[in-house]
Amino acid sequence: MKKIKLDDPKLIYPGIHNIYPVMNETSIHSNIKPSNTEYSKQSEHLLDTNYGRILNSSVGQPYGDSKSMGYYFRNDTFKVIDNLRVPFRKIPVFKFVDLAKINSIILQIEKENPDFEILLRGQTSIYTIKRNSDELNYLYGDSNCTEPSFQPSFLRSNFDEYFIKNLWHNQMSSMFNDVGIDLKNLISEKDLKIYYDDVNKIKKHFHFTPIALGYAQHYGLPSIGLDLTKDLKVALWFASHKMDIDKDGLCELSKLDDFKESTLFIFRSPKDTVFSHKEIKPKKITNTRPDKQDAWFCHTGWGDSKNQLATNLCCAIRLDSNILNEFGDNYGASLFPSRTEDLVLNYFLDMKNRKENMNEVKRALNKIYYLSK
Repeated sequence: MKKIKLDDPKLIYPGIHNIYPVMNETSIHSNIKPSNTEYSKQSEHLLDTNYGRILNSSVGQPYGDSKSMGYYFRNDTFKVIDNLRVPFRKIPVFKFVDLAKINSIILQIEKENPDFEILLRGQTSIYTIKRNSDELNYLYGDSNCTEPSFQPSFLRSNFDEYFIKNLWHNQMSSMFNDVGIDLKNLISEKDLKIYYDDVNKIKKHFHFTPIALGYAQHYGLPSIGLDLTKDLKVALWFASHKMDIDKDGLCELSKLDDFKESTLFIFRSPKDTVFSHKEIKPKKITNTRPDKQDAWFCHTGWGDSKNQLATNLCCAIRLDSNILNEFGDNYGASLFPSRTEDLVLNYFLDMKNRKENMNEVKRALNKIYYLSK
């Protein structure tokens, strides 16, 4: 949170900075007194850079008082064991029962939200926004509430947002050309033409940069988004297995031993903020990580709304070790094809090993990881 004046240049074109255009939006569960309903111009205004929200300091609990709010999503067959807080929502955390019950929740959410994409993300830990108790009290009326963080990897690794966008835009153009050369010896001339026709369409599309960032995200490269999936088994695997990556990018997979924070998150996402890898990829590239993981790309964490994905959160399910029974011995490895199978990984590893890489380019490419198989 930081102070902002109403004549700040950012507020002339808020969309450029990912700032929500409605100022001082407050929950019906906010503490609004008669004396401050006019939002006096003398009141201090604050910019919450996690959600791009301009708030008036004279209104208490603008995101809703946790004590008076009900849960955003209800399902009577699951026990609520905890809750998470995001703007205007109190998110229930359910206790895991079995896969059939999880599927019933997903189907219920899909039925209630036909104009949204219902997407999943599994995590071994719950990451949180770091706020002091006074700030949590001001926003949520609860100094002990848990506010989940879904901030993108470029922030966690301290990269410049615009550098990352431009780097992967450039790299993806090269990748498509490089993969085309490899495909020349693997597919027919007719299929190769289909591939290049698809690539030319993608390069001309206004979504090209988000597509490039989505590819990068799945190989460990910093991006402005997070990877989601429609495949429940994929999401549950990521919530129940560890990925230990050494300094050279070599990754070892292992079963999680502490399930205290193992969680499946279910998001209700506007369709214009997410897109499916299957829908946008060149048809003749197969066996990539995004293919195997039924990847959906989400690019909501940028500008002054770095944790925007959290506002799509519908509910969460805390898992236990019983979920490990759902996976065969080789399931995890199948989600990460080797470089001989995955032409995109092959390209990225070649780029990573180039000696001419310097400074931030080298630091970014060093994030690429691969399995030891």
